[in-house]
Amino acid sequence: MRIEQGHADMNGAPRENIFQAYDGNEQRCGMAAVAEYINHAVLPERPLNYYLTLEGFARARDMLFGAAYARARILRAKHPELPARIYASCSPRDPERLMFFGEMGFRDTDSEYVMRRVLRADDRLPKPPVGTRIAATRLSSDEACERLLSRMNPYSVTARGMDWLDRARSEHFFAAYAVLEEDRILGEALINGYGAEGRVLMIYTLPKYRRHGVARALLAAADGMFIEQGYKGATALVWERCRAAMELFETCGYSKASQSILYPGINL
Repeated sequence: MRIEQGHADMNGAPRENIFQAYDGNEQRCGMAAVAEYINHAVLPERPLNYYLTLEGFARARDMLFGAAYARARILRAKHPELPARIYASCSPRDPERLMFFGEMGFRDTDSEYVMRRVLRADDRLPKPPVGTRIAATRLSSDEACERLLSRMNPYSVTARGMDWLDRARSEHFFAAYAVLEEDRILGEALINGYGAEGRVLMIYTLPKYRRHGVARALLAAADGMFIEQGYKGATALVWERCRAAMELFETCGYSKASQSILYPGINL
């Protein structure tokens, strides 16, 4: 068994952060990658993050994990002033993978939740803050779509691209809208619908305007549009570590329905 670095960038990780395992017959039997990102807006308490991808046969995982973890420690040393975390993803239905990370010292203390809210036609929905209004975001060109993503992605842990937006727009129902003060965007949301439920795909408020009712108005507008479409409930995927987002959805009547992804990790 041998490990060598990758030959090309992949999944947001440069080639020097990618490791591949080969057996004695020169057959590739696994890979690991470390993607570094810093996000003060979404994860202010621990903004420096290393997402570890680990795939392949069990016999290669220890070596690949060791190579990727060592690389993350080297990268982390370049930002000693920032609180950091290395983490991986794991399905709640994959206890063997979760056990492996547990044996490597990762702790199962973080996850992404499906948040759900039952919709009622008689719900009293909050209005936008005084002096603002809700308006649809026009997405009549690729340039407009790219501008929307460039505004939203800094406030998302996972950067979204045009392929993702095209899939979101292909559902039976889709809406992009903003809270505006005159012509200034204070916050935006993307929603669509699937089956009997509406889905909040992305939502953000500019830091300067947080805790002024902007996000609540965006979610209230989503509820109103979902009810008009006949949906019985609304869902959103919320990362547990994004405490502000979790508090927002809980305050607006959403509750934890299930864990969709586990994020075991270690604070560095």
